[in-house]
Order: sequence, then C-alpha cells, then structure tokens
Amino acid sequence: MPASDDTDVTDDAVGRRTLLRAKELWQSSPLGTERAVQAGDESAVSEPGSAAGAFLGGDHDGRSYRLYVPPGYDADEPVPLLVFLHGCRQTPAAFAAETGMNEVAADETFLVAYPKQSRFGNPLRCWNWYDDTAATRGNGELAWLADLTHSVIDEFAVDEDRVYVAGLSAGGSMAARAIVEYTDLFAAAGVHSGPAYDAVGSVFAALSQMYRGDGQDGREAGIEAYEAMADRARAIPTIVFHGTDDNVVDVTNARQLTEGTLRASHRGVNGEEETLELEPDRVETDVSGPYEYTRRQYRDDTGTLVVEEWLVDGMGHAWSGGSPDGRFTAPEGPDASRLLWWFVSEYEKSTLEAAADARWTLPVVGPVSLSRLSRVRARGREAISRLLER
Repeated sequence: MPASDDTDVTDDAVGRRTLLRAKELWQSSPLGTERAVQAGDESAVSEPGSAAGAFLGGDHDGRSYRLYVPPGYDADEPVPLLVFLHGCRQTPAAFAAETGMNEVAADETFLVAYPKQSRFGNPLRCWNWYDDTAATRGNGELAWLADLTHSVIDEFAVDEDRVYVAGLSAGGSMAARAIVEYTDLFAAAGVHSGPAYDAVGSVFAALSQMYRGDGQDGREAGIEAYEAMADRARAIPTIVFHGTDDNVVDVTNARQLTEGTLRASHRGVNGEEETLELEPDRVETDVSGPYEYTRRQYRDDTGTLVVEEWLVDGMGHAWSGGSPDGRFTAPEGPDASRLLWWFVSEYEKSTLEAAADARWTLPVVGPVSLSRLSRVRARGREAISRLLER
C-alpha cells in the first residue's frame, strides 16, 4: 500500500533513526532556519504563475507528480520534455511558481514534469542524491524518475531526442546523477546549487560535502561518472548555476561539478584523460541587479560546448532570477530558468551519441597508420561537432 505523502516513518528502526538524525542536522542548518513549504501550501499555489496551458496532477507507481502542458502543445507534433526536480522543503507547485519555468515552457513549447518527493522518502522532501541505493541506475528514486519519464513519453507526444533533466539543490544533485546514469534517456542537464556526481555515500558525509565541498575533488567525480556511464559514455552537456555566498551548498561544489563533467565528457568522446584542457574557452562578466556574475564556457576538442558555468557573486542558496514572492529565490539574479532552457534545448541525444560512437565506428578500409586513423576519427568528430555548435 503506498505510503501517505506526509508520512514520516520508515519500515525499519534503523532507517527511522537515520532519518530523524538527518532531520535534526538539517533543521540546525541555515536552510532549516528558513520557512518551510508546508504540506498544505501546494493547494494554495495549484496553478502557479500566470502561464496558460494545463498544470496536471498525477500518480505514478505510488508517488505523485505534476505535469505542465503548454498551450501550444499538439498531440501530432512531438515536443521536448524537461524533468524538473525541486529542492528540499519544496513541492512541485511551489517550485514551478518560484522558478517561473512554466512561463518559459509556454513561450518555448515544451512539457515540464515535476516529480514530487514524499515525506516518506525524506522528512524534508529532499531527493536522496547521496544514497547509492536511491540514486544509481535501476535503483530507488532514480529508477522511479526514469520510469516516470518513460511514462510521460508514452502518454504524450514527446521528442525522445530532446529529453532533459534539471533541478535545485538536492534536486540539482539528483539531476547530475540522472544525466550520468541515464545517458540513454536524458540529452543534457541543468544543476543549480547542487554537489557533483556521486560526491558522498551517507547523509552525514552529504552535509560535510555540502558545507565544505571536501568529499571528493573534480577529478574523482569525473572518473566515477565516466565509469558509471560504461558503454553509454558520451559528452554530458550541463549548465551550472551557483551563488558565491551559498551557506548551504558551498560554491566549491560548483567548481567540482564543472571539472567532473568536463572530465567525464572528455573521456566519453576521446577515451583518454591526458589531453583534457580545463581552461574555459570563453569568460565574461556582467551585472544583474545587485549581483556581479561570471559566465564560463567550456568546449571539448571537437568544439562542442560541454559546460556552461554561472557563478553569481553575493547570491546565497536560491534560484537565480526567480519569483520575488519565492522563499528560495534571488529575483534580481540572472534568469536561470530561461538560461537553462536555452542551453539544454540545443542538444539532441542521438547527435551526442553519434559524436561518441565516431571514435570507435568510423569505417577504415585496408592497412592504415595510427596517425592516419587518428586524423580520420578527428574529421568525423569535427563533422558531428558542426551540428552542435551554437
């Protein structure tokens, strides 16, 4: 029997004690001092924002979710899908209202699925990104998220080449897991204020990683991500947002995420680590309201944009550019929702897979030197990268 969405118990005493201890730690954290989104809040914002279209409620395998269908949706014309994961102490409706993502989807015509974490899954509605039993391929919450995504694809007209995943904080870190574990499902990702892939293995280590960023370095994150992709390895385009004054998830995590994504993507296309360049191809600074920000773009050796990183100086643990009425937003920051969409929407899964496959499958007739084979493969990668250049 599915658990109530507000249940705080688990089936075993050990799990119950762990969750209670985690709850105590979180409530003593800076995030815990902020006003929580209460269970009853969702009905109050059941139609968030001013976007036309339909904001549907649903249940999948005992867990609930919301789905935004834009006014331009036509069942005869497949559209992209964004799986959008809320942070701790949030609900899908609150997350939609605070980020304004439905308004972006209405303008750009794509579906947005908002999976909901229950209090049974985590007392503070955090996605359990740090737990391998919940956040690896075929297991726990991540498996449910993938299955929900397939369900939406089956029920609606979705362009399967353009399915993306993104999130905030714990949801952002789960998105970083999803793009690695399910490269055959998600084309690109967005991570706002979240740790890198597989940074830790327990709730206590998770808190240390968040506050200090000392659980692993970017190179370790990249190696683990590449190994997890296995024969599905390819570039995993990701846009990263983070505030430099974030006292819940230290900005060190953003730097680790950027490096880890670059390393995993480079090996996914090139198969080796030694030739990786970690210097950005483009750096620009500007001002949005009271915030200065730095935008860095990193391309691989085929010219494909792999990571775009936005560091907002002085911003805390909040969605950049969100609603002025939001609890977890920085309204005057760069518009993360539109920037995220503009980034991920440039990518198609099949093209990224082809770029990775080119290294191994380009036909070569007759004896050939290794140097010539390398040039042939490079030309193949260059041809594919031209399709991705923005």
